[in-house]
Amino acid sequence: MLSPSQVWAQEHQIYSLDRVATSSLRLHVGPSVLAKTAIPATTLLILLYLAISALTLVQSSTFQEALHGPVLCEYIPDAPPRRQEEIRNYLGCEASSALVLFAGVAAIGLVPVFAMTYLSVRVLRFRADLFGTVLVIQGALKSKRFGLSTAYVRLDATSGRRIPYLQIVESASASGRLYLRDVHTPLMPAGDLLAVAEAIESGRRPEPFAGQAIQTAMALRRLASDPLARSSA
Repeated sequence: MLSPSQVWAQEHQIYSLDRVATSSLRLHVGPSVLAKTAIPATTLLILLYLAISALTLVQSSTFQEALHGPVLCEYIPDAPPRRQEEIRNYLGCEASSALVLFAGVAAIGLVPVFAMTYLSVRVLRFRADLFGTVLVIQGALKSKRFGLSTAYVRLDATSGRRIPYLQIVESASASGRLYLRDVHTPLMPAGDLLAVAEAIESGRRPEPFAGQAIQTAMALRRLASDPLARSSA
């Protein structure tokens, strides 16, 4: 006979067909229109600025001199062969360490570009769908699936702006957050909150996870029906 913890572990691995609906519910939550516009636009401006700066630097006389040496180095082949090496060393015709410095600065400059590009893709691709009791959150590179009927869930809020979110944990390597609103967006509609609450309540969990799930579902229902709770969330 399986213990409650073993049954719960099996439910984490297999979602029964009767729990997954054929149609999905698109949750009205995610980055605001301002974020979807401002972040990609900022990324493009950064790319344009870095491209212009790099082109200006490469075409500058200082960089060309660091790359090829002084202009007089072009006339070294006209000098006697035995003195060419001496003249080259005297004029400093070898490539200087400025090239290494330029490469290092360029590599450092690419870090914010990659970060902003990733953030832009994440903002533009984000979506959250509820397939019965299975929540699918689309990220920048891949989507995450969570079984709300069996996962450990709780409501929390970020520090500072106090943005509420649903913490979802299925295992040590499978966890995520569903933010109930963004900085410049209203709280998730009441219908969406009720759908998430019903998905959480539909499963069975061992204690203390069952009690935490019930409290979380009740809090979601209160956010859906209580105007005062919605305004303060």
